[in-house]
Amino acid sequence: MQASLRDGAALLLVLFLSGCRSATLPTRLPPTPEGMVLISAGEALIGTDDPDTDEERRPQRRVFLPTFFIDRDEVTNAEFACFRPTHTFDSGQAKLPATGVTYADAEAYAHWAGKRLPTEDEWEKAARGTDGRRFPWGATWDRNKVAARAPKPTLKLACGKYSRVRPVGSVPAGASPYGCRDMAGNAWEWVQGHPYGNPEQRILKGGAVGYGERGCRTYERGIEGAKAT
Repeated sequence: MQASLRDGAALLLVLFLSGCRSATLPTRLPPTPEGMVLISAGEALIGTDDPDTDEERRPQRRVFLPTFFIDRDEVTNAEFACFRPTHTFDSGQAKLPATGVTYADAEAYAHWAGKRLPTEDEWEKAARGTDGRRFPWGATWDRNKVAARAPKPTLKLACGKYSRVRPVGSVPAGASPYGCRDMAGNAWEWVQGHPYGNPEQRILKGGAVGYGERGCRTYERGIEGAKAT
């Protein structure tokens, strides 16, 4: 999605991490780390042929991806605070996704945790499986499978605005084929790469609370400055 994240919605950025991957499928896989899921090596459908999306996401194509692990849930405030004690939050907000985080912060957290940020293709495969589905749960939009905006502000962002995110994993019915949650709505998630090769910009996936059907499609993307929070 080429539109700015400032198009009528708060900036909600979140970390979503993948573990080490191999160039080929190993003969014996290590145990799946706690809190992560295994994405087996193989082809995935990336992008779309939908005519109402941006040209840069078309056409749909097949991409081979090696085996990798990816976190089941977005990184929480409590988890991020273990890395950065200055990341403070009010009582009752420990399980909210860690927002107001720059790309550099996300990358640093990933390195600290012994992981890395996923590529855009890895994120898409984890969100849509191998059948190229439009949403993590299937082909048809269902607002009941996306975290709705909390009735009251839940977290103050670094920019001074307030978000209405929900605790991670609040809507298990919206999980992807691999069991990853909140990959449609709740908070935007940083992934590796620069859109159009522009080093000053970064890519986010998954939409956020308050975003509609299109913003929550698995193949759509948000674009923001690398220093945005």
